[in-house]
Amino acid sequence: MSFHRFVLFVSCLLLSIGWAATVHAKAYSLTGGGAQFQVGGGLPLPIQLTNPAATGTVFPTLLIPAKAGQVILGTTGMASQQKLQIPAGVLSKPAAQLTLGQFGQNPKLYAVATNLGFAWPAAPAVMSTGARTGAKTTTLTTALGNNIRYSNPLASKFGGPAQFALTPGPGAGRYTAAPVTLYGIAVLGAGNPPCVHTALTTGMGGPFPGPGNPACVAALIQALPTGFAGVGGPLGSVISTPGGTPAAVSAGGPIPGIGIGAFGPNGTVQFFAFTPAGTMAGVTNMATSVAAPFTTGMITLSAPGAAGAPEIFTITGKDSRTVGGAGTIQLVSGALSHRTTSGPNANRGWVRLVLAAAPDLPALSPSMSVVFAVFMLATFGFALRRFSSVSR
Repeated sequence: MSFHRFVLFVSCLLLSIGWAATVHAKAYSLTGGGAQFQVGGGLPLPIQLTNPAATGTVFPTLLIPAKAGQVILGTTGMASQQKLQIPAGVLSKPAAQLTLGQFGQNPKLYAVATNLGFAWPAAPAVMSTGARTGAKTTTLTTALGNNIRYSNPLASKFGGPAQFALTPGPGAGRYTAAPVTLYGIAVLGAGNPPCVHTALTTGMGGPFPGPGNPACVAALIQALPTGFAGVGGPLGSVISTPGGTPAAVSAGGPIPGIGIGAFGPNGTVQFFAFTPAGTMAGVTNMATSVAAPFTTGMITLSAPGAAGAPEIFTITGKDSRTVGGAGTIQLVSGALSHRTTSGPNANRGWVRLVLAAAPDLPALSPSMSVVFAVFMLATFGFALRRFSSVSR
């Protein structure tokens, strides 16, 4: 065989193998979707009213929207090893000041104020058939009897780790350096909402009608959840956040204010004012979360020791893409957290990706790719032999 014939043969071989290996890869435009996660039963992030119907395959309103012009690489629905390569931050929302009443879900709190920006995923992520670690049914148990159970009747185990990135905006609530402020109930029971402090009633020159309640007092607690959220992390990884601002932590704990207020039935903040000598030291709400990755299967989360009532949630993902790989895929995740002041929680995460693709050549299955490669080699071998016999 001459040198140029050998080069021709090798080139044909590489061409056929390369075509067979890349036949499943395809680019998809992200045309819609969004993300949301929730701490326990009462704190959706970004903040919105809790949707009790968000269970099973029913998702809550997703307030972290898809960014325009994003491209996700993936395989078609016919590939045996499904894969999506997701760039960082395809879903994002800038920080905004929001406050939500919490008493209905946590009897220790009036409300929570946040000013956080969100992005998902925090770093480039790969979702694939084998990336969600563990068996088809996997249970992760942490302290206090909290657990997450993964189960997937279809046995596909599609998913993988992909965390939310959290960035602080301007101070939330009453503190310029704290992106999260908790309005804790200083006098449990007697100070439960709805209530108006006596000093704020019209009889004392205030704006609210009586009767007043001298126990309507809030203790403000700072938190600093920056970096990554626990939801969506590698299975069993631990995320911890300090319980106050950096300056407060260096001083041994935040120094929040004690204040009087007017709070609605669910703890909604109608008015708050610091008392003249309203400081106290040592109250923190440091959080430790055990993470779990995303999946298209089913997750059951349990935190039996949660404040107010035991938390048990079941959420399920879904893959509704076509054989060409376009369509909607829904992923769910969770985390188990414990905070020094507000206690344990079962946390949930939801992501929806709507993918669109231009018409493309039909993708081959792995077995058909091998058949095609063998056929190409046989064809080029035959042509080479014919060329050799003619040139003699």
